[in-house]
Amino acid sequence: MKNTFGTFLVCVLVALAFACPVSFGESSGIGAGGLRCEYRVNPLGVDESAPRLSWVLQSDERGQRQSGYRVLVASSEALLKADKGDLWDSGKVDSSESVGVAYRGKALRSAQRCYWKVRVWDKGGKASNWSPSAWWEMGLLDEKDWGGKWISDGKELPDADEGFYE
Repeated sequence: MKNTFGTFLVCVLVALAFACPVSFGESSGIGAGGLRCEYRVNPLGVDESAPRLSWVLQSDERGQRQSGYRVLVASSEALLKADKGDLWDSGKVDSSESVGVAYRGKALRSAQRCYWKVRVWDKGGKASNWSPSAWWEMGLLDEKDWGGKWISDGKELPDADEGFYE
């Protein structure tokens, strides 16, 4: 009887070990995901000179909150992977704000692609890992950028409107 109870106890402990995930990493119990620029995922044609960035807080801990953030924006994926924000590095900002954070970096050019990620700090001041990266692409910002040539098949234009329908 005593041996059966010991086996039962071991089985319960093993089951609990698999049911309760334990993290041995250095990151906090909070993270950021769902990155959006101008409220869209990886948008094309952004026409705001200071696009608004947003992210969703993720945590398995009840009552967790963001106490700060740091945004990196880079001109290439390689720079972003190396944690270099050549367009903007916000530095640590003590704020719970995670929606509509305005870009405050270098002036952006027409058709420029910007890669970005964010790290957040939890209520105890512990930093999370970096979020997955995202991007946005600027639209055509200046009137001089709007140019092009008419597309045609090379034939002469008809003299009368009826000729367009032939």
